[in-house]
Amino acid sequence: MSSGCVWILPAVIVAGWIPSGWGPRWIRWSLLSAGVVVSVLFVVTGFRLPVPSLGPDSGCTREQVQCMNSRPVFWLETGLIGFGCCVVLLLPTTVAEIVIRIETRAAAKSPR
Repeated sequence: MSSGCVWILPAVIVAGWIPSGWGPRWIRWSLLSAGVVVSVLFVVTGFRLPVPSLGPDSGCTREQVQCMNSRPVFWLETGLIGFGCCVVLLLPTTVAEIVIRIETRAAAKSPR
């Protein structure tokens, strides 16, 4: 139950994160922060979308999955996958920052 549109946000996050490795540090962190904010907005939108009410003649009850409107699911799915993508990219970003700081300190302490 996944649309191709669900993968656009994670693709944009990754496509922006990869070239940011050659730029200043604040760009990487800004892109990840923006990705998290947009992902959370997608999830909130998915929860807040109005779901049409079922009429008594529809033969469906609220508990039947096949009678549910799937429109909010794509918003929720996009937001959760985007958030997960940001969390996964947070790990190598943090490790890269630690390595950069260690190398900078070692270079500053070494005699010339």
